[in-house]
Amino acid sequence: MQDRFRFTGWMIAVVGTVFQFLGSGSYAQTPAPTQPHKYFGMRGTVELGGSVSFASMQNVVKGTTGNWVYDLSAVPYAGYFILDGVELGINPAGLSYQKGTGDSSSVQLRMLFAPSYNFHTSTMVTPFVEGLAGLSTHSLSISGKTNTISGFTWGGRVGIKSAVTDKGLLVIGVQYLQITLNPSGSTSRNGFNEFSIDAGWTVWL
Repeated sequence: MQDRFRFTGWMIAVVGTVFQFLGSGSYAQTPAPTQPHKYFGMRGTVELGGSVSFASMQNVVKGTTGNWVYDLSAVPYAGYFILDGVELGINPAGLSYQKGTGDSSSVQLRMLFAPSYNFHTSTMVTPFVEGLAGLSTHSLSISGKTNTISGFTWGGRVGIKSAVTDKGLLVIGVQYLQITLNPSGSTSRNGFNEFSIDAGWTVWL
């Protein structure tokens, strides 16, 4: 029994000595960094870029939904992480163009605030969920005459941000927007319900 205890104690001492040696050697080979490693989504991170989306839009006139139409949109983006994972973003000048029948066309200009939460993972992929709220201006041109209406827009987006370079992210998401464009005196909602799939590129600093 005493031999067993002596053998166990000897093994613990040897293992402890080896771990201590390896630990001291690794620290000697890799000096401690002067500042913590920065990763995407860390507090103080800045994200800049934009996306292009393919949208499916449904007209709403006096509360009644109509047919679906389709268009392409380009949306710039800027964001700042106030806490780890918590980002305050803005789409300062989103532009959407739609060609209608005949000589009609429409242009939408949007400015949307986009707070989001980015889920930090141990992989190259960062899932995110984002809220959207702001102002949309819709200009409809028919036979050379243009009518412009502005209104409130809200919705949300979910997707992923995948690291394809050291500081570059491929962003893919799906988005829903409820766009209200009520003429003066309207008592029912007018505007669009929009569902889109977007892809873009951002860099983080």
